[in-house]
Amino acid sequence: MSAEESEPAVTEIKIVRGNPTDEEVAALVIVLAGASGGGQVDEGPQIRDLWGHPADKLRYAAISWERITRVERTHLRR
Repeated sequence: MSAEESEPAVTEIKIVRGNPTDEEVAALVIVLAGASGGGQVDEGPQIRDLWGHPADKLRYAAISWERITRVERTHLRR
């Protein structure tokens, strides 16, 4: 790892107006840190939910070749 990667980036927060309390500044820092997306979150296995997939909005006859190739293949993919 290089020196740039190991050192955290220095950011500065400047409050231009008002007189915030320590709790308000802490809340602001927490919100900004959360919005930056700095941490990695393990979301676990993803469930593929095809409810409301755009291919389902296409209207084809029940025996149409387009339905078999487009709509059903969409739901058969893994």
